[in-house]
Amino acid sequence: MSLIARSASAALVAAALLVTASAGAQEATATASAPATADVAPAAPKAECVGQLDRAQSLQSARKLRDARASYLACSAAACPELVREDCSKSLVDLDSTIPTVVFSARADGRDVTDARVLLDGEAVASALDGHAVALDPGAHVVRFERTGGGVSEVRLVAREGEKNRAVSAAFVSSTPAAEKPKAESGRFPILPVVLGGTGLLALGGSLYVRLNADSQADQLRGTCAPSCDQSSRDALSDKLVVANVALGVGIGFIALAAADWLFDPRH
Repeated sequence: MSLIARSASAALVAAALLVTASAGAQEATATASAPATADVAPAAPKAECVGQLDRAQSLQSARKLRDARASYLACSAAACPELVREDCSKSLVDLDSTIPTVVFSARADGRDVTDARVLLDGEAVASALDGHAVALDPGAHVVRFERTGGGVSEVRLVAREGEKNRAVSAAFVSSTPAAEKPKAESGRFPILPVVLGGTGLLALGGSLYVRLNADSQADQLRGTCAPSCDQSSRDALSDKLVVANVALGVGIGFIALAAADWLFDPRH
């Protein structure tokens, strides 16, 4: 073999070795970097889950149970490590049993109403009353009900741990209460009882006058002509007694009617 042929053959072998070495180096680099990527990828969700667990425990210690519940939910997600997920799920169940809940309602004119907006400690929690329970942190709260048309009612309460579905209700009143009508009617002058009573008293007065006059005339007849008084005198005396009795009955009847009208009048 000539020198030129040997040189060409050596060059071809060297080139082949160089290609093989380069491919091996690339494969080694890929193999070395693959585990590092696999180890780093879960680090971010794992750290976030542990952070949510720590935050939830801190919020629970501060009695901010609603915010703690949100953090327990976050670290109970399937993306979190199993140990963290189990701890968060168990803590979430325990927390739910202690969070107080309330049910808002309102009444106006003796009936339930739903067109009321509810603010809890200044934060809107409901645009209408639908009977659903609302969770809140333990402690003192101010509930403000606002109705369309300007009606406002405030209720102060102290929520206790473990208290569920406590009823919190507001009462609204109309601008023209129905109670004012009977009050206005009761002040009216009782005309009919007064007229009937007055007529009865007049009849009783007339009866008394006629009877006294008849008694006086009877005494006069007994002193002058009895028992042989003329018929006209006796008839006049009898007529006066009849008139006195009739007037007495009329007077008693009118007074009874006046009393009945007064007693059975619904305005009284």
